[in-house]
Amino acid sequence: MRVVTFGAQVVWANSMSKFGWAGMGLILFALMGENAYSQGVIISSAGPVHRGMGGASTAAPVTALGALYWNPATISGIQGSELEVGIDVLFTQHEVSSTVGPFSDTTEADPGTFPVPNFGFVHRIEDSRWSLGLGVNSVGGFKTNLTSSSTNPVLMPQPNGLGQVSSEASFLQIAPVACFEATERLSIAAGPIITTAQVGMQPFVFASANGDSTYSDGRATRYHWGGGAQAGLFYLLSDNWNLGASIKSTAWMETFEFDGVDENGLPRDLTAKIDLPMIVSMGAGYLGWEDWLLAADLRFIDYSNADGFGDRATYDGTGKLNGLDWSSVFAFAFGAQKAVTDRAFVRVGYSYNQNPIRNSESFYNVATPLIYEHILSCGGSFKLNEKLAISAAYSHYFENTRTGLVAPPTGAIAGSSVTNTVSADFLSFGIVMQQ
Repeated sequence: MRVVTFGAQVVWANSMSKFGWAGMGLILFALMGENAYSQGVIISSAGPVHRGMGGASTAAPVTALGALYWNPATISGIQGSELEVGIDVLFTQHEVSSTVGPFSDTTEADPGTFPVPNFGFVHRIEDSRWSLGLGVNSVGGFKTNLTSSSTNPVLMPQPNGLGQVSSEASFLQIAPVACFEATERLSIAAGPIITTAQVGMQPFVFASANGDSTYSDGRATRYHWGGGAQAGLFYLLSDNWNLGASIKSTAWMETFEFDGVDENGLPRDLTAKIDLPMIVSMGAGYLGWEDWLLAADLRFIDYSNADGFGDRATYDGTGKLNGLDWSSVFAFAFGAQKAVTDRAFVRVGYSYNQNPIRNSESFYNVATPLIYEHILSCGGSFKLNEKLAISAAYSHYFENTRTGLVAPPTGAIAGSSVTNTVSADFLSFGIVMQQ
């Protein structure tokens, strides 16, 4: 198979020692564990090059992170061995408005700003049809922090309201892959996915209420682990067209355990089952215009069959909420890249996903308001030399809202309303190096 390179393919220093590679990995692991938003709980892109392309890469392997993130078979299109390190910085805006009877108010969250690191390495074995890759990515999460209120009905102190609402979750995946060039045009790849995650929530409504009808906080006890697998195909249809397809299985997680307290302040053991959904992707890449690369992806994210996210938002007799009742969604991503000079490249991308949260589920998702639909991105790269390039990108997650009835365990309140309003901005920075 011929090696496919796109105009923005960049290279890095071959002087990096084994200790350098290991040190970079350790730095990344030290930064891991923060949270992000995108297509529901799933982050749509990894690193500034991939983000600048709107997350479209199932058939367009521009750099290591983008190639590894959605379709492992596309690493056959990476020229040489490549390392890419990226860091995203996320700024979110979340507010909750609610009305019950004469009470009505709006509260702004203060989730803060946090980093989302990514690491991708591709090694092409010399004189071989095999390529190896390793992706270490923050692939999903959420975070918000809403203070209790005496005037915002949803946030009134328990048991009349939810009280202070604080939530955070981060999912990190380690994904080694092996890719085989079966023919000059077709590559196939597969590998396991190791997932680790930490989740915390206040109040913890996924367990029964205390004896006084209040809910315990659910404090994260440790990182929890799970696993799955992925596979992909990459096909060179012609000199100008590439096609790709991939599947990521459900990330089956061990049962999450939390430390809580009952109405007397005595310890309670709390548990929840939360899995990441299966994702199926298809894509096309076009190189027929000089100095241009166009890429488009179509994705299916199966939230409705993922434990925790897809379970019905109903209460049992103890006041336990069974799930978030998310719907499975389709997502679309489009990206374009232009080589301005031999050293400079610019990118623009757009992605859209159906909203996994219906209006009727607004109350149940006050702590998980992942209702983004439209994302616009832009970015660029500059080659410092033939072995090193720097990249940056920006994404704006347009404001979106969901409004439904206030629905405590005693039943939905007629004439009430609760509205989540969310928007976000991402800044991404990174380096790409080739040996």
